[in-house]
Amino acid sequence: MLRASVQTTTGTSVDLRAVADAGIDPGIAWGAELRDLATAMATGERLDESRSALIRVADRRVTAAAVGVCANFEMMNRILDATGCPVPARLRHLEGLLGIAGPQ
Repeated sequence: MLRASVQTTTGTSVDLRAVADAGIDPGIAWGAELRDLATAMATGERLDESRSALIRVADRRVTAAAVGVCANFEMMNRILDATGCPVPARLRHLEGLLGIAGPQ
């Protein structure tokens, strides 16, 4: 959903493989720092460092918004996982865009 929003509103093409591969430039402003912050929030590792890095290249408002988006997605993922909700077939193509293999 966010990828489509970015493409529609800015005309920017986002390389989703960058989510799973830190060697790939996401192609958006502060993309690497946003990816690092999201990873830190999901893993609990390097949170202060990644938050500070995003503040340096963007600002506190951007960082606060990014934290809010990450927190919301984490909440939704926990709810979906807890209820056993399967990934809809129409979203399976995202596995290829991310460069990951889905469940066999």
